[in-house]
Amino acid sequence: MRINVYSQELTPEVNLLAKESNTGVTYHAAQLMLHSSPMLHHPPMDDDRSAVTFWLPKSQARREEMAAAFERVAEIFRTAPADTGMD
Repeated sequence: MRINVYSQELTPEVNLLAKESNTGVTYHAAQLMLHSSPMLHHPPMDDDRSAVTFWLPKSQARREEMAAAFERVAEIFRTAPADTGMD
């Protein structure tokens, strides 16, 4: 699967999500909020904004591995040639 998120859709908003399953286990995720149409938003309790959600792995080793991957993404954002971006 490939997911394309264009720079025009990116926002600086990042949320920590916590969801309790029907088994009583609480799972956490990091959620990158995207720009989306205000026409989609109804009551505040119904947050149906566009987002990319990354559910956290359970093991600390895998969490560190994924954190390193996201740090590499940040490095690419900071160092890639500026004239190749989309605004």
